[in-house]
Amino acid sequence: MSNTNPPMIRSMTRCGAVALLGLCAATASWADGNRRAGDVLSWALPLGAAGYSLYDGDREGTLQFGKAFAVTLAGTEVLKRTTHVERPDHSDDESFPSGHASRAFSAATFVHRRYGFEAALPMYAAATYVGWTRVHADQHRWRDVAGSAVLSAAASWWLVDPRQDRRVSVLPLVGPRSVGVEVAASW
Repeated sequence: MSNTNPPMIRSMTRCGAVALLGLCAATASWADGNRRAGDVLSWALPLGAAGYSLYDGDREGTLQFGKAFAVTLAGTEVLKRTTHVERPDHSDDESFPSGHASRAFSAATFVHRRYGFEAALPMYAAATYVGWTRVHADQHRWRDVAGSAVLSAAASWWLVDPRQDRRVSVLPLVGPRSVGVEVAASW
């Protein structure tokens, strides 16, 4: 990581990586540690994102995260009850999208949109791990996790504004026949 990044982004990246390692290490000794780690991280990531935003004095960002998180959770519940996709373990028909992954990716996409991709990278890794735990537990398929990521990203890109003091932003661009990345820098 270069030293030209704002201290806030370096601090968030370090905090996210330390939190991820700490949570994974703490849950590794539990019975079915991966599943428990996924359960914990699915709530720890959004709480951490909101907590950091409050700690940093970014009240506007915290409110925007709350809105995006609520829309993500509501969209997840509506899709679960209308698509009727059976879980891989055949326990019910509410597999799509994954609620655990929706919560986790909501935090990651908020941090990406508000603070930049570099700050969100550890959170994306943790959210992907949460998705893996759900697939590994035979509760979801990868398409359920991907649906959660797309839903979360849509809510964050709709309801969250980039923080004005960011120096570099990386935004994905998806069109009907193209995919790309937009990079914007200010100094």
